[in-house]
Amino acid sequence: MKNRRNFIKTGLVLSAGLPLTANFQTVFAAGADSPAPSAAVPEVVYVYDAPPLRQLDLADPANARRVWDTLHVLAALQGLANRAAPRFYLFYCAALGVETDQFWLDWFRHEDGWLKATKIQRLTGLADAIMTFRDAFDGLVVYDPNVPATSNLASTAAGVERLLPVRFDRSPGSLFTLLTAGLQLPVKLWLVNPDGTSRFTGTGKLPDCGLPSCGSAKADAYRWALQRWLKSNRCSPGVAGYYLDAYWLQRPLGAGPDMHTLSNHDWFIAHGGFFFDLSPWADERPVDDPRQPQGTDKDCLLEILRALYDRAGGGMTRIGGFPPWPYKYTSYGGAGKHGGVETEWEFIRLISQFNAYAEADAAGLGAIANASFFQHYPLQARYPQPNPKPTLEQWQARSFVAADGRVAKKLFVAHYVGDYDSPSWLYKAVPAFFCDPARGKTPLGWAFDPNLAARAPQALAYAWRHATNNDFFIGGDSGAGYLNPRGLIVRPDSKLPSGMVAWQEYCRRYYEFWGMTISGFMLEGASGASDDSEIAAYKTFSPDGIGTHFQRAAAMRAGVPTCPETDLPTEAQAAARFIAEYAGRHGGRTAFLWARATLQSPRWYADVSRLLREQHPGAPVEIVDPYTFFGLIRVASR
Repeated sequence: MKNRRNFIKTGLVLSAGLPLTANFQTVFAAGADSPAPSAAVPEVVYVYDAPPLRQLDLADPANARRVWDTLHVLAALQGLANRAAPRFYLFYCAALGVETDQFWLDWFRHEDGWLKATKIQRLTGLADAIMTFRDAFDGLVVYDPNVPATSNLASTAAGVERLLPVRFDRSPGSLFTLLTAGLQLPVKLWLVNPDGTSRFTGTGKLPDCGLPSCGSAKADAYRWALQRWLKSNRCSPGVAGYYLDAYWLQRPLGAGPDMHTLSNHDWFIAHGGFFFDLSPWADERPVDDPRQPQGTDKDCLLEILRALYDRAGGGMTRIGGFPPWPYKYTSYGGAGKHGGVETEWEFIRLISQFNAYAEADAAGLGAIANASFFQHYPLQARYPQPNPKPTLEQWQARSFVAADGRVAKKLFVAHYVGDYDSPSWLYKAVPAFFCDPARGKTPLGWAFDPNLAARAPQALAYAWRHATNNDFFIGGDSGAGYLNPRGLIVRPDSKLPSGMVAWQEYCRRYYEFWGMTISGFMLEGASGASDDSEIAAYKTFSPDGIGTHFQRAAAMRAGVPTCPETDLPTEAQAAARFIAEYAGRHGGRTAFLWARATLQSPRWYADVSRLLREQHPGAPVEIVDPYTFFGLIRVASR
């Protein structure tokens, strides 16, 4: 449902007083001009085995509570334990036939060698993990099961106040009972009254700050959090998490067993980020708060986005996460009236107006573990494009361009390999797809948003190291993060000045580091089509080509070759037929197809090429790399 039209141990300290790693990603987040790779190698890494949690029957509410409570504590403990050095590793995620977390630890210990001298010590259970890292936290924050939003407040408190989050539950055997009565950990912050009654009721005044209630316990909780942590500048600038709250406990079967995405919290807790989960819609009440005054969620969302903008000083804000469409805010499962893509686009339209972009941990492959550990991975000083740009002479040798400069009358197709605007998708897809023996058989434009180096730097490093002659790396949607370019300029909801200059500089640093000069997809979404001024702005970091959204045909715009993306069918035979028919409709003319597919393997792309040859032998089609593709558009426009 993602993006489908159809259907940073160092001397660096943030103003919040939180230590950061000196690795590439955090140096960039702090606005430095160049990265300072870390040489930290831990003597020992403690590992925790959590895959059994994926096997529990979530139809049993007790199992759902066990999964939620355990993963919430583990994510916070990881974020705090790994804040200054890589100490705590979690085995949890698996996808695409790969035990993902095991794959990366094995790579660090063998081929890569980063952790080859590190001792691995297994933890025997949750209590062992908590007491092993007792130096990393000061106590507990207890949240309210009757106000699910308070679980996100607890994650914010974890990062800002060094606390472990726990859901209030005095029943025997509960995690709350284990941590308080068993391990005797002190409660430092109550987000629920100690007797179990709610602190946030949607009536009267907000606790501590005295603001009048807005009529919603959910929104009141976030408004209280705004005052305590974000508007007081206690949260780190430029970091936020948009993740599903404890409402998941009411619908744990809405998506895959790890789609609570609690394992994603660790990096944002390590960086003192602000967590929230609100609907972008003002025309209906959200399913998780049906009695609120209509539009309250959106009003609160806009207030948070403005506070994030102010905290970042008008710079860019990274928002990890994605609208929780399998659970709320969409028509899926009867939870709303708006479609999934429609809700995605509305959320992106709004955040773009506040200089924010999404790292779209969307359902499907949305869970990522160990990002707080991965952030310490020592990157090189730079990662140039693995393959040199093709030249006009090479195009002429392949009969793509005649001696007189005319481009051959064929359909030129290049593959936009997406959608990698999410570190969760990237860190899972690279182990699976870069081990595919079919990789290298056809040219591919891997659309990796370079900002994903913040949470999955090793995945990008692995891809660059293992690139074949047919692997090319380009920016995905919409550059160094997913936003609407038009939303940086046209801002009816925020009324803020243009954010394009901030975005240009942000993208330029990332693109230079990773050797990128093509932006594969300016995803314009609900903000509307970009004009040539946005193209000209993107030219400063994407001079070799830009994939667009609503444009009608390939063209030179503001001195940049551009082409609209076209989604291919998901079945290889249908995709081959689509390409052949597209060529037929452009018979006798030079034409271009910037073909986008989502989460397809190299084998799939090789099959598409094979089926084109076998089943459509007369189709005048050439599959080319992205640099050739956009370069030929430039030549054809002369």
